[in-house]
Amino acid sequence: MSDTSLRDLFTRRRKKSSATHSPRPGRAHRIRRVLLVSGASLVVLVGVLAGAGFLFVNHLLSGIHRIGHIAALTATNQPVMPKATSKSMTVLLTGSVTLPSDIGGNGALGSSTAPQEPSGLIALVHLNANGHTGAVVSIPPNVVVSVPGHGRIKLQDTLTLGGPSLLIRTVERMTDVRVNHYSVLDFTGVGKIVSAIGGVNVHVPYPVTSYGHTFHVGENHLTVANVLAYVRQPQVSQVGRVLLQQNLIRAILEKAARVNLGGDYSLVSAISGALSVDSDFTNSQIASLAFRLSHFSSKTAVFVTAPTVNGSPNSGGGQPLSLNRKISRKLWNAVRHDAVAAFAQQYPFTVTSRDPG
Repeated sequence: MSDTSLRDLFTRRRKKSSATHSPRPGRAHRIRRVLLVSGASLVVLVGVLAGAGFLFVNHLLSGIHRIGHIAALTATNQPVMPKATSKSMTVLLTGSVTLPSDIGGNGALGSSTAPQEPSGLIALVHLNANGHTGAVVSIPPNVVVSVPGHGRIKLQDTLTLGGPSLLIRTVERMTDVRVNHYSVLDFTGVGKIVSAIGGVNVHVPYPVTSYGHTFHVGENHLTVANVLAYVRQPQVSQVGRVLLQQNLIRAILEKAARVNLGGDYSLVSAISGALSVDSDFTNSQIASLAFRLSHFSSKTAVFVTAPTVNGSPNSGGGQPLSLNRKISRKLWNAVRHDAVAAFAQQYPFTVTSRDPG
C-alpha cells in the first residue's frame, strides 16, 4: 500500500471517529499540550543523561596522567607530511611499569633532569588520513641508531639521556615521520583493560611457563591474573617481548572493536588509568583516537616490526641490533604515505605473527 493510500485511509477513519466521538471543546488542545510537555520532558531527560555520560567520560579522560610540555612536539623543525596524508595522526607509544616524570625541566631538549626509565616498547601508532585504517609499527628498542648529540646508541637509551623529547627527535630524524603525540602505556594497568573487556585470546606456539603461569600450545585466554606473565616471558629476547606486547595490543584492539567504548565506563576508566599522554593531547582528541582505534581490526590495520639484520625473537639477551636500512627506509616511506598495508604485502616477514615467541 502506498503512503498516499495509507494517509487517505487514516483521514477517512479520523473523520468517521470525529463524527461519532467528538471531544468536548478544549479537550484536544489539552491532550496536545500534555503530549508536547511529555515529549519535551523526555528530550530533556535524554539530554541530561547524555550530558551526564559525557561529563563522566570527560572526567575520566581528565584523570589521565599528563606529561608536561614536550619540546619536540612543538618544534619548528618537525617533519612535514605529504599533502595527501597531512591529516593523518601518529602517536609515539612507549611502555613502562612506573609513572613517567613530568617533562619541562632544564634537561636535554627541555626534558626533566630526572632519569627516565628505558622503554621495552617503542611503536608508531599511525592512523591514516581517511580515519578508518592504520598501522602499528614497532621499532626494536635495542636497535643502535644515530641520536642527536650522542652519536650511535640504543634507541631505548634516549629516554634516560633526554626523556621523550630526545626519543621523539631521534625517531623523527630516523623515519621522517611527524610525531603528533606521545603516550606511555603502563603495563601494570593493562590487566584492568583486559579485565574490562572480559579477557583476550592469544595463540601460543609452544608450551611455556612464565612467572608461575603455564601457557599451553594453541589458544590461551589472558586475564588480569596472567597477562603480565604473558608479555614478560623471561626466556625470550627483548625483541621477542616487544612482539608479545604488540600481539597483546592487537588482541586488545580487536576485542575492544566489539565493545561500546562510549557506553562502557569501566573500559574507559581502565584505559585512562593505564595511559600517560603529553599535555597537549586534549580530551576530545583522546576520545577521537580511542573511537578510531576501536575500529582497528585485521581488516583495517596492519601490525609490523621494523626489520633488523641480526638477532631474532628467540635469541635471548638484549644485544644491540641494527636495522635493515634498505627495507626500513621503505617502511618509513610507507608510513608517510599511509601505505603500510601495501608494504606488509610486499614484505610479509615484517608482519607481527600471531604466535610470537
